[in-house]
Amino acid sequence: MNREFADVVRRIKENADIVGVVGSVVPLKKAGNSYKGRCPFHDEKTPSFNVVPSKGIFHCFGCGAGGSVIDFVMRKERLDFKEAVEKLAKELGIEMPQFRPIDRAEADAEQRLIDAVQRANNDALAWFRKNLREGRNPLASEYLPLRGISAEMEEKFQLGAALDEWAALKDHLGKLGYTDQLLVDAGLCVRSESGRVYDRFRHRLIFPIFSANGKVAGFGGRQLVKDDKSAKYINSEETVLYKKSQILYALNWSREDIEKSGYAILCEGYMDVLMAHAHGFTQAVASLGTSLTLQQAKLLKRFANKTFFLYDGDSAGQKAMLRGGESLLEAGFDTRVIALPPADDPDTFLQREGASALGTLLENAGEFFDYALDAHSRGLDLSKLAPQAELADRMAPIINRISNDVMKEGAIARLLRRIGGLPRTALGRILQQSAKAANRPEGEAKGSVPSGSQAISSLFDDMDLLDVYVLKMMVESHGALEYLRANLRHEWIVEKKIEGWIFYFCDHDEYAGTLIDAAEMENEFPADRRILSRVMAWDFPLGDNPLHAAEQILWRLRERYQLRLTNDLLELIAQKQIDSEDAQRLLTAYHLEHRSRITQTRRIFGIEKHSATQPTE
Repeated sequence: MNREFADVVRRIKENADIVGVVGSVVPLKKAGNSYKGRCPFHDEKTPSFNVVPSKGIFHCFGCGAGGSVIDFVMRKERLDFKEAVEKLAKELGIEMPQFRPIDRAEADAEQRLIDAVQRANNDALAWFRKNLREGRNPLASEYLPLRGISAEMEEKFQLGAALDEWAALKDHLGKLGYTDQLLVDAGLCVRSESGRVYDRFRHRLIFPIFSANGKVAGFGGRQLVKDDKSAKYINSEETVLYKKSQILYALNWSREDIEKSGYAILCEGYMDVLMAHAHGFTQAVASLGTSLTLQQAKLLKRFANKTFFLYDGDSAGQKAMLRGGESLLEAGFDTRVIALPPADDPDTFLQREGASALGTLLENAGEFFDYALDAHSRGLDLSKLAPQAELADRMAPIINRISNDVMKEGAIARLLRRIGGLPRTALGRILQQSAKAANRPEGEAKGSVPSGSQAISSLFDDMDLLDVYVLKMMVESHGALEYLRANLRHEWIVEKKIEGWIFYFCDHDEYAGTLIDAAEMENEFPADRRILSRVMAWDFPLGDNPLHAAEQILWRLRERYQLRLTNDLLELIAQKQIDSEDAQRLLTAYHLEHRSRITQTRRIFGIEKHSATQPTE
C-alpha cells in the first residue's frame, strides 16, 4: 500500500465533516450521539439511516449500506474509491501524493499499455465499422435486416463485421504501427503454439463492448455461418481493459435511463439487448454470456435499486436467473422476474408480441425470491417432512445472500408459510448450517455475549454474537486488538461471515482502521464489508477496561470450543467409536482442563478462592 495515499485517506476521515457531507443530501435530525434520516439509497418511510460523527461512519439498518464518508461519496456520486478520495481531498485542501520513482515507472509502463490497447481497440472498431458499412462482408450486411436490426440501431450500438480471412485485421493494424504482441495483449489476435499470430474474430458480426464511461473495452462476435467447431458467440480474452466479470454490455448507453427510471433490465445476450432498446426498453443490459457476478451487480447498484430479469423462457434461462439472482440479492437489489413463455427469448417475444405485451409483463413481474421458491418447490410433496427439509436446504443459500434485513425477514416468513409447521428456530439452524452460502460447520450453537447485547441480535441476523463482539473489540480498541492478536486461536471462531475480518486484523500488525483503509484501496476485502460497517455502527460500549473485556470474551470463546470438543467425545463414546481405555484417558484430560479453566475463571472475574460465589470443582 502506498503510505502517502494511506495518509491522505486517514486525513480525509479525520477532517471531513461526515454530517455535513451526508446532510447536504439527506435531511438529518440529531438523536443522542448520532443523526438520523431517511436513507438516500432505498425507498423508506421510517428513518433507519444513521450517521455517527464520533466514529466517522454512516449505516442504514434497512438496506445495509454503510461505511465512511468516502463510501458515501462513492455510492452517491457513482465513483470508485480513488476518485472519491481525490474529490474529497480537493474539497478539504489535502494534497494528493506523488508516486515514488519505482512506483511511477511501474505506473507509467502500465498506463502506456492501457493507452496502446485503447488505441488498438479504437482503430479495430473503425475497421469493423467500415467493413459493415461498405458491405465487405455481404453475410453480415444481409443478417441485420433479417433480424430486424435497423440502420439506427446499427449506428447506436456501433456494430461491425470481421472478414472471412485469417489475418485481415492483423495486417490492417500492423500497417498502422501495432506489433503482433500488442495485438495479442489487446485480445484482438491469438498466438498459436507454433507462434503464428492470427485474428481472433473472423467472419463474424461484431458487437463492440464499452465500459460504463463509453470506452471500447473489447468485442463480441456472432457466427454468420454455422460451424459446430466454434462457439456461436465469442468475446475478447481478458485484457488490461476488458474484465468480463466487471462489465455489463450496453451500460454506457443505458446508464442514464436506468438512473432516471430507478431500475435496470437484465438480458442474457447482445441481440436481446438490441431488441429491447429498439422497442423502447432502454434500461436493458447484458452480462456478456456468463452468470451475473457480484462485481457486475455492484456496478449496476451505482445506478439503480431495482432490477428485472428478462432471460430466455427455457430451462437454461431459468437456471441462469437462479444463479444470477443471488448476486443481486447480495448487492441489495429489489429483484423481479419477467416470465417469458418457455419457447421464447426476448428477441422473438418482442418481434411477435410487441412492446406493449412486454410492458404488461414488466408491470406484473413477480419477486425473484418467490420465483426461486416456486422453482425449488417444483416436484416436492410439501405435505411430507422429507420434502419440507429438502426445500429448506435449497432455499437457505438464497436467504443467506439477502443483504437487506427487512427483505431477509420477509423471505424467511414466506418460506415458513410455504413449508407449513416448521418452527422458526429449526429454520434458523438450517440457515446456519448452509455450507453453500456461509460455509459454516454444521451443529454450531450460538454463543452468549455480555448482558445487554441481546437487544441488538436482530441487527446481525443469524451471526454468532460472541464472534461479532470479538470483531467489535478489534475495531474499537487497539489494546484489545493486541491482546486478541496474541491469544486468539483460529479454531475458536465459528462465524464464517466475519472470520475473514477477524484474522485479517490478527495477521497484520497495523491498527484496524489502517488495515480497513488498505483493503479499500486494493478493493480486496477479506469478508463482506457491509458487516464491518454494521458492527462499527452498533452502539455497544466496551466499558472502561477493554483489555479486561477482551480477557473475558476470550475465556468465553475457549469455553465454547471446549464444550464442543466434550460433546463430540461423548458422541463418539455413545456410538462406540472409541474404546473404553482411550475414552477414560480423554475424559481425565478434559477433567484436568476443566479444573484449569476454573482457576482461570477466578482470576478473570476476580473471584476470591474462598468466596461464597466460588465455583464447585
